[in-house]
Amino acid sequence: MRHRLRRAFSRILCVTVTTYILIVLALMLFETRLVYPGAYLTTRPPADGRLTRVVEYTSRDGNQIKGRLLEREGCENFVLFMHGNLSKAQRLDPWAERLSNAFDATVLLAEYRGYEDDLTPTEQGLVTDCHAARDYLCSTFGIKNSDIVLYGRSLGGGCGVALAADGGAKALVLERTYDELVGIASRQYPWVPVRLVMRNRFESIGLINQYAGPVVIIHGTNDELIPIECPRRLHQAIEGEKKILIEVSGLEHNGNLPQETLRQAVDSIKTFAANPE
Repeated sequence: MRHRLRRAFSRILCVTVTTYILIVLALMLFETRLVYPGAYLTTRPPADGRLTRVVEYTSRDGNQIKGRLLEREGCENFVLFMHGNLSKAQRLDPWAERLSNAFDATVLLAEYRGYEDDLTPTEQGLVTDCHAARDYLCSTFGIKNSDIVLYGRSLGGGCGVALAADGGAKALVLERTYDELVGIASRQYPWVPVRLVMRNRFESIGLINQYAGPVVIIHGTNDELIPIECPRRLHQAIEGEKKILIEVSGLEHNGNLPQETLRQAVDSIKTFAANPE
């Protein structure tokens, strides 16, 4: 009897371990689709909008990237926007108009590899593409990195932090983003050794202090995907004094950002600029 129980237990244990290993391997195999689902959405090719137009620039590793530009005549401000993982630049023309009006700025919607081509998106690849977008703004309008407001939403927040840490910015705005993407994945899959196997980590909290400029963090208290504790940790980790965390009561991860919140972000950047010390 004991021998049969041991054999049954061994079979169950073997099946359980095998199943677990297969699930972990599947998550590793499909990590790219889980982190960058927008790259696998089928949408129409972008067309020039009422105010925006398609612009092309080349990344440092030779890839052609198509962003969307809203050029505002007579403005002195420039915003580089980096979108979330389930979006695409071609779907964000209305948001570009909101940003342009709020900041009185020319706005470039950065796009990522894999989202409009057949390349595979990766953390380093996305950051490289955002570098190219910033270089395009600088070369086209004769400006410097320090003239550009970097604005990252959700996944794009990690790109924004990496970009600010490597070249600076006029200001860094982080909307509904994380302290580290690997931490978010660990919460979603607590039974998987995510920190050991995840390749696309976006560890913003480890990079944020390589940037010394103003930081505005916007986050909803009802964000179901990225808990409010994440931006609070990121805000607390920032060593500089030019920082603000704007907590929006009731806002969810995919909810519409209130206009007064966007106005508060703009006003905060102006206040930081008016007090350089």
